[in-house]
Amino acid sequence: MKLDRTLQFRGNRDYLHSTSVMNDLFDLRGKDVTHIDLKFHRRTSQQVSYTDEPQAAANAVAEWNDSLGKLYLVERGEQITLRAPYDEDALAGVFEIDGRGIRIPAHAHGFTRTDAIVAAFKRLLQTAHAAGRKYAFVRIRLDRWPAGAMEIRYVRDIGAFFQGDISERGKPLGQIFFGVW
Repeated sequence: MKLDRTLQFRGNRDYLHSTSVMNDLFDLRGKDVTHIDLKFHRRTSQQVSYTDEPQAAANAVAEWNDSLGKLYLVERGEQITLRAPYDEDALAGVFEIDGRGIRIPAHAHGFTRTDAIVAAFKRLLQTAHAAGRKYAFVRIRLDRWPAGAMEIRYVRDIGAFFQGDISERGKPLGQIFFGVW
């Protein structure tokens, strides 16, 4: 199976944003999937295809696993040319930071749940560390798609990587990981 996708840059970014991929995959796979695991290996500015062919793993931009199976994101050799607005600062304005935790409301109007999760942990890292560092999303693991308000707790540094634990209504839901860019 190979499925070509046409995705857009978000805001002023010149690379394919993780939330564009996650939003597209949740639309494709459905919000009922469980055991979600998305890891990015590198950035790309090219359009991607999803394939379930294992030989694609060696050159994959990212890998997606869920209860329906595994997909690899591979470049198509076609540059992304379309752009969608994305105001991450406006989104981050709805979050509440408390020490090493950040609360995400059940609804962030105009933004998706994946937009909120990724932007929230990035904002938490920016608050916890000295200015000037850039952070890149690298991985998310979720038991299921979140439905309500969430919290992300910044729990540890793993070399140049940072882990946040995601919970919903006080129950563990998954983890998110960023690296230093």
